[in-house]
Amino acid sequence: MTEVIIPIKNLSRAKQRLAGVLSPCDRAGLVLAMLEDLLSAASKVDGCRIWLIASDDVVFDIGRSFDAHAIREPGSRGYNEAVATGFAAVTSGKSVAVLPGDLPLATSGEIAALTAPSDGTPHVRIAGARDGCGTNGLFLSERRLLSPAFGADSFSRHIRAARAIGARPVHIDAPGLSLDIDTPADLVDFAGVSAKGATRRFLSGLPGGNHSRFFERGAA
Repeated sequence: MTEVIIPIKNLSRAKQRLAGVLSPCDRAGLVLAMLEDLLSAASKVDGCRIWLIASDDVVFDIGRSFDAHAIREPGSRGYNEAVATGFAAVTSGKSVAVLPGDLPLATSGEIAALTAPSDGTPHVRIAGARDGCGTNGLFLSERRLLSPAFGADSFSRHIRAARAIGARPVHIDAPGLSLDIDTPADLVDFAGVSAKGATRRFLSGLPGGNHSRFFERGAA
């Protein structure tokens, strides 16, 4: 069994880099829509137990629809701190994985490849962000193998940390895991992909034409 940790930032502070194009309410709605798409894919993967680290009840409400377990974060102290909270709370499984909540294109097959049972040797699997610098999926064959260090250049940091302890780093090629939505350019790129789901429905339903420029530019 792989314990899958999904940290969700407090919705009142979510997606600040989209503040120029989306209201606070719309940014929160986008986060919840992306989470729904991710949980829809992850819940279909055998051998995974999903845990949400969050402080907003609405996040846990969505999680219950996909049999996700809740871990309430006492305060929003940062992403790595949220991951650490999850690791400390989940002690039943041997292997653990971390997925960001903003991966609306993630597929069940990609998540299965990331979280598949270990072959017995210590190893780390990493799904990179499309910029080649970030980490959009991390698997540890043993929970205490290394301390996750998400953030700038985390992909190379996780590779180096794995090699430093003699664990085998494995790069998971997963296009659906590579696109996280943080900036207006990410929205444009998402709009250019043929995809259905909660995120697409949410952006298409924004009032006042807020979504139209993303889809128009994405189709150009």
